[in-house]
Amino acid sequence: MKRLLMIPILMLFCFPSMAKETARYGSVILPDETILTMELATTQEQWIRGLMYRHSLAPNTGMLFVYDHPAPYAFWMKDCFIHLDIIWLSEDKKIVYYVENVPPCDQPDCPSYGSMNMAKYVVEANPGTVKKHKLKLGDKIEIRIFGK
Repeated sequence: MKRLLMIPILMLFCFPSMAKETARYGSVILPDETILTMELATTQEQWIRGLMYRHSLAPNTGMLFVYDHPAPYAFWMKDCFIHLDIIWLSEDKKIVYYVENVPPCDQPDCPSYGSMNMAKYVVEANPGTVKKHKLKLGDKIEIRIFGK
């Protein structure tokens, strides 16, 4: 019996990513109470892939990048096929920076977009999200994560 219990414990040390509890979906609630359904990116592999190779994004959806600690995260649009609004949020979930209608890039040398402000969360959403919902710096965004 002890041997059976040791196998899962050893697997946690051999495969640390398995130990991290990850949720798949969440929501972002904007100041005007619009709810955006978010696919979550919580691992390094998910952070790197992001919304690459997507040809469309349903209305009121996007991806929420959840990082372990605040930092000035930069994004690029390499192998993205859609325009996006990108919104950086502080640890207390306030907008610290955003870029609207970021174009896709199929070149090897794509520009990067980022904030010098510390962010713990980054939202990628359909182009026009910032303008449509009149988002501005300092706005508080509510985040809900499901499946944890």
